[in-house]
Amino acid sequence: MRYKDEEKVMHISGYAFPIKKEELPDTFFLKPTSGWGWATWKRAWKYFERNPERQINLLNEKQIRDFNLNNSYDYWLQVELNYKGKLYTWAIFWYLSVYLQEGLSLHPRDSLVKNIGADGSGVHVGKTNDYEVDLSAKNSWEFPDIIEEHQLAKQRLEKFFRSIRPPIWKRLVGKFLPQKFKHILKRLMRDGGLR
Repeated sequence: MRYKDEEKVMHISGYAFPIKKEELPDTFFLKPTSGWGWATWKRAWKYFERNPERQINLLNEKQIRDFNLNNSYDYWLQVELNYKGKLYTWAIFWYLSVYLQEGLSLHPRDSLVKNIGADGSGVHVGKTNDYEVDLSAKNSWEFPDIIEEHQLAKQRLEKFFRSIRPPIWKRLVGKFLPQKFKHILKRLMRDGGLR
């Protein structure tokens, strides 16, 4: 395998987010990992740690912003929810482990896998079409010689995450409204208004 002995390359993703593809190479490096069709090596996996009580204090504000792709997607919230016991996941800790080693993930421009759990049957993703992709029909791929984060791909991913982010009022409601009112509001939205 091409990057087998490249310490900085820690993850290979089979999934490609539905970002604008023009001007992107066949494959590129990003910091975030993806748990939707992936691979790694024993040399990289040895850094995996899922210890939210310890890891919650490892990043400063600037690093959290970077970890969150310029705050376009709140990856860090998953670490916090694991720490609070409200979520139990492993994939965010794999990304954090790669991030702490200053590692990179190889991503395809055209997706090789689909996440079929976004139909409402999955555990951590609700019903959404936001992550729907067409599968690649490519038979051969070109791989980067320079191992560094691809800035255009990163910008496109940030733009995609911002495009699917709920409006500010929904985020504020989710953050500050008491739980019983959230259930009422959710029911009203589902049912199309007051009854």
